[in-house]
Amino acid sequence: MSKVINLSGKFNSEQPVIQIDKKKYQINNGIQAVLAFQEAADKGVQGMLDALKGALGDEAFDEIGVMNFSLDNVKVLSTGILAAQSGISYDEAAARFQRAESSQ
Repeated sequence: MSKVINLSGKFNSEQPVIQIDKKKYQINNGIQAVLAFQEAADKGVQGMLDALKGALGDEAFDEIGVMNFSLDNVKVLSTGILAAQSGISYDEAAARFQRAESSQ
């Protein structure tokens, strides 16, 4: 008979949070949201906006005013969300983002 491996209580269900000014926003770090960011690179700005909406949710996306952001601010927000999803610091995510851009 095979051994039963009990995974109960081993899954992390906490969602990461980003803070903009004094407001905190939960970030969807599910695999589908993370994959959307990877695919966004091939879909340009609209792909990035879709990925941001998926990670933030419609309400937070609208509340933050992402559609009025400059492209540079969209990159800042994207980097912060990627950092939250990956469990790394903003600076580390920014460094990875710059390395990825320079290798293209």
